[in-house]
Amino acid sequence: MSEWGAFLIALIGVLATLGSGVGLYLKSRGENKNASTNAKTALDARIDLRVTKQLETAWTRIDELAEDLVSLKSQETRRSAAMTSILRAIAKQWPGPDGPNLDPDDIAMIEETVPYQWIRRK
Repeated sequence: MSEWGAFLIALIGVLATLGSGVGLYLKSRGENKNASTNAKTALDARIDLRVTKQLETAWTRIDELAEDLVSLKSQETRRSAAMTSILRAIAKQWPGPDGPNLDPDDIAMIEETVPYQWIRRK
């Protein structure tokens, strides 16, 4: 065999080895990308499931709190109406033009129902 023949055989061997190395690299790179994509998709699904459960729990709690708020508003409306009726009844029965002399700190919670002239001046 001539010198060129040996060179060509060696060159073909090197190119074949190089080609198979590049092919192996590209194949494994694609598999790693797919594995990475699959892992990311699985992680996203787990996160979505957890967030969905947390949102359901939060909305359930918000609904419960909304019901409590409606109940509280109803109770407060009834309490305010009762205080107004009581104070008006007292005012009708009170002798004298000025009415009672009430402490502002004691009636701060019900001040919208108390006649202004009844509040003690500091």
